[in-house]
Amino acid sequence: MAGLGLILGKWHRNPLRRQMQTQPIAYRTELYRVKFPDPSWWASGDPTRGMLELIIRGDIVRVGAPSWLVIGPQCYFRAPETTIELSRNPMRIYGIYGRREWIVVRGKQDGREFKLSMTRRYFLEDVWNALVAAGAVPTSAGPEVNFRRGLPAPG
Repeated sequence: MAGLGLILGKWHRNPLRRQMQTQPIAYRTELYRVKFPDPSWWASGDPTRGMLELIIRGDIVRVGAPSWLVIGPQCYFRAPETTIELSRNPMRIYGIYGRREWIVVRGKQDGREFKLSMTRRYFLEDVWNALVAAGAVPTSAGPEVNFRRGLPAPG
């Protein structure tokens, strides 16, 4: 019960959460997997799957459990204070790179550096473009445009 109180208190005191509520939603989508910077006490360091969303309001970004589900991993940050890059997930077998692309966000949160990775099954380029429009600084080329399921762009 004490752990729940700590989580709710930290969530409620987050100044970016309050600032974010005053702005209209510019972009909102579901995410397939997210690797959070600080794994919580109920999760290991593995990527969290399912029921995760990305919300951008102005230049503030929230990644985490849906807003109606307060308990869960969450990360708030200002997009202009971050860099984004594209990374491929190395497969666990033989160190071969997998097909899945990840957006890696690096920045500062509460005075500490953080690294957050996120991916979607399709249309990852929409997430990339929304983060850039919010002010995130790209340090690599963006994701490949997928016109059909899993197929790279022609050309």
